Amino acid sequence: MSHIDRSVTNHEVIPVIESSVFSEHSTARLAGGLIARNGVPLPGLETEYAAHFHLRKKVYVDQTGQLAESELQDDGTDRDEDDERSVTFAVIENHQTGARIVGVARLILRGEHRPLPVEEFCPDVLAPGELGPESVEVSRVIARHETAAMQNLVQAHLFALMLAYLSAHELDRTFAILEPWLERHVKGVLAISRIGELRYVEHYLDYNVPIEIDIPASVERVNAHNAGFIDQYRAAEPGMAYFGRTYKGVRKERAA
Repeated sequence: MSHIDRSVTNHEVIPVIESSVFSEHSTARLAGGLIARNGVPLPGLETEYAAHFHLRKKVYVDQTGQLAESELQDDGTDRDEDDERSVTFAVIENHQTGARIVGVARLILRGEHRPLPVEEFCPDVLAPGELGPESVEVSRVIARHETAAMQNLVQAHLFALMLAYLSAHELDRTFAILEPWLERHVKGVLAISRIGELRYVEHYLDYNVPIEIDIPASVERVNAHNAGFIDQYRAAEPGMAYFGRTYKGVRKERAA
């Protein structure tokens, strides 16, 4: 069963990188957008994509124990075959220490020949042939920050990013597999419904429930709480959208 190891802090799991993402937006606090398609980073985002795997490993293996060390690749990442059929997103913070990968998520696109994880781990909830190639599963959603308010904001950006992509590309039914506590949290943000009973999923080392996300209703709900996020992400794709304002330059001057 997954539990957060409090000895592994959020500060420790957040990767800090050299990035050009903020080179033309030096005062922005956050940037968010698509960083890879089908396991291939977008041009200029190779470092960001590599770092997002570091965040995934530090959270899912070291901090929460949701994945076993034995499932990692030789390079120490949790990259799997689903990355090769996913679109991957990141939220990056413009911090005085550098660019920090504070949020990541991926959408697994089903395709013609391989079932989604929800079909494999919860085989009783969907009939054979029920899903088409445009069906999607939300996966590897992580938001981490030292402050709860910023972590919640990063998560809101991740939801907006995925909803912007899902609605803009007119993809089909969208699913996720969640721990019950996360299901309760997500229910307050998105329009979701259970499609099966609670069950132990060996791959995630915990009890989970399969859910389906109502995309139009979720877009409406997120727009009501975070006006403009989804529209900004739609307009920026495939580039980054920028939000907020940082005062890191002021902090550096005062420190000097």
